[in-house]
Amino acid sequence: MLAVVVALALCQAPAEGLSPAMASVRATTVAEHVEQLNEDGRHWRFGTKDRGAVHVWRPRRFSPATAVTVVYVHGFFTDVDRAVLDHQLLTQFRDSGRNAVFVVPEARSGGRDPVLWPDVTELLAVVAQRTKQRLPARLVVVGHSGAYKTIVEWLSHAPLERVILVDGLYGNDDEFRAWVTSAEAKTRQLVLVGFDTQQRAEWFLARHPEAARLDDLPYLYDELPPQVRAARLVSFQSERFDHMGLVTTGRVLPWLLRAFR
Repeated sequence: MLAVVVALALCQAPAEGLSPAMASVRATTVAEHVEQLNEDGRHWRFGTKDRGAVHVWRPRRFSPATAVTVVYVHGFFTDVDRAVLDHQLLTQFRDSGRNAVFVVPEARSGGRDPVLWPDVTELLAVVAQRTKQRLPARLVVVGHSGAYKTIVEWLSHAPLERVILVDGLYGNDDEFRAWVTSAEAKTRQLVLVGFDTQQRAEWFLARHPEAARLDDLPYLYDELPPQVRAARLVSFQSERFDHMGLVTTGRVLPWLLRAFR
């Protein structure tokens, strides 16, 4: 049933002049709500008023005591339904083995789009209310490409402990720098994965000789050295995966979610 709902959403013809995300927002209604129990977990998709659809996935072997909430923000030139389907996000979440509730909201897909969820606390409250689930307090945010504009709005959220920008450092360097360096203890971590953004990441890192740097992404089941996992600032240069391959091949997102746990 859920697959049918997503397929119908994808069949909506985009309104002329609107980005994929804004066309999806226009076509989505608050009445939309589907829940599906699969062998590997539970999946919700619900609509909101003027914010588009939200997908939520929870693995079958979910343990609340040690879980986190992971919010994934898609990049430009897509919408949330297409990202979930075309990028096989739910499969990638499953393959990470991460004990988490995964939330994928609609997000900007063009430079003129507004930030649809400027307050992550509101997003999480809506998810809890619509799914009737209590979300873990600890928060990890992963964003691809233009997602950085949404994520920078969330940096004041106290439970946010890790931000992973997947080829997404296109701007707001000072805000991300202030967030990761202002904590008194090593309670925050910023992970940068660069392909198109690698040069900008190098400029960002020039002021941080203490950053952990790797010349390429490790392979899927490789473990990181403890000092890298513990570093406040970590940077990877992608040689094997291009801008879209980082989120579509099913090799990078699961590894990032599992390696930084």
